Parts: sequence; C-alpha cells; structure tokens
Amino acid sequence: MITIVSSTNRTNSNSFKVATSCREILLLKNYKTELLSLEKLPKDFVFNSSFGKRTNEFENVVFKYIHPADKLIFIIPEYNGSFPGVLKAFIDTLDFINLSGKKAALIGLSSGHAGGLRALDQFTHVLHHLKIEVFSDKPKLSGIEKLIDNKQISDDKAIARVDGMLEKFVGF
Repeated sequence: MITIVSSTNRTNSNSFKVATSCREILLLKNYKTELLSLEKLPKDFVFNSSFGKRTNEFENVVFKYIHPADKLIFIIPEYNGSFPGVLKAFIDTLDFINLSGKKAALIGLSSGHAGGLRALDQFTHVLHHLKIEVFSDKPKLSGIEKLIDNKQISDDKAIARVDGMLEKFVGF
C-alpha cells in the first residue's frame, strides 16, 4: 500500500490538492492508496502523542496510514525556507521501528521559483536518518498557484511530470 501525505495542516491547502491528484493517478493504475492530510491530525497530538504516550485517536491514524504502507509519498510545501513544522512533529511522534525500511517519494511545491527545493533537501536528510530510502526523482512544482485549480493539478505539464515520477516510484 502507498500512503500519500499532504504535509501541512493548513485548510484547503495546495498540498492537499496535489496529493489528491497523485491519489487519482495511482488509483487509475489500480494501486492501493490512502491519503493522509496532516490537517486531520488530532489538534493536540504534539503534546498528547509524544514520548511514547499516544491517544487512541492518534493511534488510529498511525495504524490506518503508516503501519500498512510500504511506500510513502510526501507532498511538501516550502514554509519559511523549510518544510512545515507539523510534518516534523508528526514524524517525531512515530516509532522509528515503524518507519525504518520504508520507501518514500517527495514532491515539493512553492509559490516561488525553486519549487520547495530546500524543503525537499532538508526532509530527505530527516528520512535518511530514520533509515527510509528516498526516491531520487523529486518533482518541484514552482508557482503552484498557476498549476492547480480548486481541487487538483490542472496544468498538463505538471500532471505529466508527477505521473512520470509516480510510475517510476511504484517500481522502486
């Protein structure tokens, strides 16, 4: 199973729209996928689910989206020159043993011209530390507002770029 993570807790985020597009592409190719939006995490998860103490609500998220996934796709917006803090907090609350050996793909997005390059580089280091193999093809979606509509990616070149990466990632 592949879990796609919309890596922000911002409401109606561009990350969620890109994640939705990725899920639709994979479903059309008959891959089993789940979509986790960090917006749906329990509001107090950082304090209630850290250091080995977990709420049932948070455990349900982990058991539905993280444990069964062989592969993870992170849709990462660039926030203040890095990736969102909620993504780091989420990763910090997970058990290393449940992450080690998984494979991950990263898609960056930003309003600027670099497409979240710094966020992708920094998050790659975090995942490598956790013994997660990161796929080398990392699409960077620059000027994201021009590439999406109200629900998903609408730009043909961006769709083709993401589709091409996903096709290679499922064989990784």
